[in-house]
Amino acid sequence: MNSQNWDDIRYALAVRKYGSLNAAAVALGVTHATVLRRVAALEERFGCVIFQKSPSGYAALPEASTILSAMESVEDAVLSVERAIVGANRSPVGHVRIASTDSLCQLVLPQILNEISQLYSGLELTLLSGNSHHDLSRLTADIAVRPSIRLEEGLVGERAGTLSFGVFDDGSPNRKWMRLDGALSRSLPAEWLAEHVNADEMTNGADSFLVLQQMAAAGVGKAFLPSFIGNADSRLHLSMEIGPEIEVPLWVTTLDEIAHTPKFSIVKRELVERLSGVLAA
Repeated sequence: MNSQNWDDIRYALAVRKYGSLNAAAVALGVTHATVLRRVAALEERFGCVIFQKSPSGYAALPEASTILSAMESVEDAVLSVERAIVGANRSPVGHVRIASTDSLCQLVLPQILNEISQLYSGLELTLLSGNSHHDLSRLTADIAVRPSIRLEEGLVGERAGTLSFGVFDDGSPNRKWMRLDGALSRSLPAEWLAEHVNADEMTNGADSFLVLQQMAAAGVGKAFLPSFIGNADSRLHLSMEIGPEIEVPLWVTTLDEIAHTPKFSIVKRELVERLSGVLAA
């Protein structure tokens, strides 16, 4: 299979997964037009129609289910080969992509990565910032630094410490709670809000703790924030009366298949050691 055919399959599967050209384009890091062109080329090459187009999005046609299942098998095989190739690399130098939350990427990890780079000049490190989890099985990142109650199947890692959360506001009384939206809606603080706070007690929200920090400082409301964010901001006050003590393990993790690759082992070890020191401070 040539690379163009594989790319067309990858684009078609992304459209099926996300249900629209725009969402697939965002996930793949390309333009809407690129996804449209790739899907059209695939349908034209094989003389078939895979998707039903409508104003609400793209839906796979029932008669295309066999085709899409075969495409998924191709994708699994290609990714398996790619993971085997990556895992077989025994060189302690090269590119390592580290995915983490926007708050850790901006406030904690830059200094740590700089220290690692000074020790290991042969490593090229990239930070991938975002609050949605990278699918490491698809090799969208090599290492993830993520808060989570437990590791997903197929991942191995070490606990680097604990992220604690507090409730912060600008010090004004009777502030409403700010929502945790987007990827943050699946966090432990969001679960607590859903169980204990009524809708009329909620106000505006955000999908980023860094944005919630600024909103709280502006007087929008009170918000759960990681303690390392809230405690460092002199504009914010930690509430001592409301909210539970919430703590979430912070993991440094990667795929089991590539965990013993030297360059990943080095970076993982250094991340765990240095994050442990920062979080314990």
